[in-house]
Amino acid sequence: MKKNKRGFMYLEILLVLAIIIFAGFKVFKAYYKSPTINKETQKIMIEQGIDTTNYKTTVDSYRDKLEDIQKKHLEDLEKIE
Repeated sequence: MKKNKRGFMYLEILLVLAIIIFAGFKVFKAYYKSPTINKETQKIMIEQGIDTTNYKTTVDSYRDKLEDIQKKHLEDLEKIE
């Protein structure tokens, strides 16, 4: 009787680990896959210096671009004052 319970315990642990690994794989795959951008938009983004290889690089380069624009506007405002 104890061997059956122990066997089911190991089976449950393996099942939980498989589910966790599967969920992690899906999240990882979704995070690093190429964004679904049409060719025209992708061309425009590349011309503006935004990297579109995957979601993370798109978001990071877009954020950097916005920070550069904000810095330029602040410098322009300081020159006016």
